[in-house]
Amino acid sequence: MAEALNASELPTVLALPVLVSGRNAEHKVDVKGQATRLDETGFVANFPDPIPDGTILFTTIDMRNINAMARGLAKVKSQTPMGENAGYQTYADFIDLNDDGKQKIAKMLGGGRSEGFTQAPTRNFAVDQLGTLPGMGPLRTGGPGNYGGGPANYQVTQEGRRSYFEPAPLRAVAHPTASTKFWNSLGVTAYIAALLIVVALFPQGRAFELMVLHKIAYVFERMWYWANHIGNVQLYNNT
Repeated sequence: MAEALNASELPTVLALPVLVSGRNAEHKVDVKGQATRLDETGFVANFPDPIPDGTILFTTIDMRNINAMARGLAKVKSQTPMGENAGYQTYADFIDLNDDGKQKIAKMLGGGRSEGFTQAPTRNFAVDQLGTLPGMGPLRTGGPGNYGGGPANYQVTQEGRRSYFEPAPLRAVAHPTASTKFWNSLGVTAYIAALLIVVALFPQGRAFELMVLHKIAYVFERMWYWANHIGNVQLYNNT
């Protein structure tokens, strides 16, 4: 019975909710409940259905407060009815829990590592890169635990939060001076004149230039005529 055991023999009391589910196909057991005690040796959870002592459960520990899950085999040690259809307080020991699951449970219980657990924690490349930026990255505290000296606090810190929107600076827009515009225009005109001279050196080019000049002269001639006779315009069959 869980109550009959010494408090020092029970797993650590949990301050945050942890969901536990257990399955055993042979005994047709499929239960879910909330753990009240948990460590790397076992757990105490409230299940709605009775489970025979000694039953091996494939157990899933859902530690939502650290967004992690651990899986392993647990053996039911004892159960105590809670009364008034409140379920059963189940005490189970882990008989097979891998190092990754132990590490996650130790992290949830306080970030430290249990005695005898010597495997180095998995390094996170993204977190390591954040640590190279000023004011960002995991903050290491003293004490045994993780690489680099102690458990890590993975909260991203900021030097100061601005209360206004600061847009990115705009690129400078260059404005040419009057002398630059003049010399650019003069250069373009000189290139066009040189091109016309080169084209006029060939008979076909000279004929083409004369045709273009004739068209331009004709347009200006008609514009000049209608500018001087704008009041004499008569529509077709207009009396």
